[in-house]
Amino acid sequence: MSVAQASSSPSRRSAGWSPTAGGAVYSASKFAVEGWMEGFAQELAPLGVPSLLVEPGMLRTDFMDRKSVSFGTIDIPDYADAIAQYRAFVDGANGNQPGDPKLLAARIVALASQGEAPSRLVFGDDARQWAGAKVDQLRQQIAQSANRG
Repeated sequence: MSVAQASSSPSRRSAGWSPTAGGAVYSASKFAVEGWMEGFAQELAPLGVPSLLVEPGMLRTDFMDRKSVSFGTIDIPDYADAIAQYRAFVDGANGNQPGDPKLLAARIVALASQGEAPSRLVFGDDARQWAGAKVDQLRQQIAQSANRG
């Protein structure tokens, strides 16, 4: 038995690792999932229960379709540009997501059945690119903070 939990891709567009203006609430939910799963994995390990945190890139689903996506109804002029950019991103991405959800499902099942599966699956070229960029950004910020005493 193992536990698999989906989070979100570590993208530059409002997801698990990098919040984007206009999508901060969504990002907050993904940060919560990330932290919860990392802690939960430590609780499960002594019981011999492996866990897998799944961070998929953009998948070809109806997730970004207007039937699925909802936005707030309160307009705040100071945030209008950020919200417009975020909504344009969602509209442009809808139907153009590169990832295949069936391939992700097969990969999760395969990893969950392995004895020594990784604790994190960053799935898709887009997700791996975004994750790498975020790790590089964190390294740079850590180095900058260390250099300032």
